[in-house]
Amino acid sequence: MKGWVKILIGLFSGVVFGLVAKQQFVALTTIGTIFIDLLKMLVGILVFSSIVTGICHIHDPKKLGRIGLRTVLFYMVTTLIAVSVGITIAYILKPGSSLHLITDMTVVNETARIGLLDFIASIVPANPFASLVEGNIMQIIVFAILFAMAIVLAGDKGKPVLGFIESLSNVMNTLAQIIMKLAPYGVFALIASAVGSVGAKVLLPLLQFLSCCYIACFAQLFGVFVLILKYLIKSPVLPFFKGMKDAIVLAFTTSSSAATLPVTMECATDNLGVSEDISGFVLALGSTVNMNGAAIGQAVSALFIAQAYGIELTWLKIGILIFTSLLTAIGAAGIPGQGIVMLSVVLASIGLPIEGIALVAGVDQIREMVSSVVNVLGDAIAALYVAKKEGQLNEETYNKAAWMT
Repeated sequence: MKGWVKILIGLFSGVVFGLVAKQQFVALTTIGTIFIDLLKMLVGILVFSSIVTGICHIHDPKKLGRIGLRTVLFYMVTTLIAVSVGITIAYILKPGSSLHLITDMTVVNETARIGLLDFIASIVPANPFASLVEGNIMQIIVFAILFAMAIVLAGDKGKPVLGFIESLSNVMNTLAQIIMKLAPYGVFALIASAVGSVGAKVLLPLLQFLSCCYIACFAQLFGVFVLILKYLIKSPVLPFFKGMKDAIVLAFTTSSSAATLPVTMECATDNLGVSEDISGFVLALGSTVNMNGAAIGQAVSALFIAQAYGIELTWLKIGILIFTSLLTAIGAAGIPGQGIVMLSVVLASIGLPIEGIALVAGVDQIREMVSSVVNVLGDAIAALYVAKKEGQLNEETYNKAAWMT
């Protein structure tokens, strides 16, 4: 039986169990937490080794600069589009307008917003080992890029170090495959615990909010991404979605694009025909800095809270919302629960009450399930685009994905 089929069975079994039990079991919560921790255990070293090997295998400095620039620009443009889509959908459907809530809290000063210089300073690692221990992916990425550049500049003396990093990357990928054998059980525990604790009735008042998030995510998936596939990459659409199905299922069930990274890389190389060098660099970078789904979630959540409290947002505040949603999406760790933390920054930047987070916290896990899928496919689209431009896309492998079962 295919791995993704087992995961789907675990997903649906967990939903049924949670609805029947109508309570949260400590044992299931613990099992789900262990599975997520096992996935998170891989991410830091996997990102480091993938970026280092990917950069070192691109020997031409001009080519490396071109690939890096293309990747970053692609990520920024698609994330800005995602934020705009989220804002547009929330303005049209007005999910929070019927709540009419009153806040006793003084609205946060508009100047309390994220600082660009502070953000830049925060991603420079003072201690790379501490960054690995803390799971600070942005700092790990910065160190990996600098480390890879040093290996390239060291020439022959750097080859033994590169050989070790390549071996480390292979070992981490093997470990990821071992851990993925436990995915069906971890998914069952996560979903059963979430459904059992939240319940179906509690979700009804927030159905409009979730609908906005889902509609915006689907617009990004089947509107923006499909257009990119057809007109920028000029490749058929079906092979992309079929080739990424394992990553889609895992991202949906774990609500974590970072935890899905090993499977995303495997799908991109084995099913879509993206070269390992491009896949390792672009996807490892994108697992942290390219969060289309997270950006949609931040924008819709902020507008939902503003509408719930009857607070009108000026065009200036909308502009600030777009900017801070972009930055917080870049700074998010790609793991479950980070959206709530980053939302506080977004609310503070546009003068909305922080207490509004409580409105969406209960269903954030459900929102993140689809958002994580958008995050993962956004990374894969970028890898596909860069690989096509660099002539490192195996078209035959890509087209075969349409016939996968």
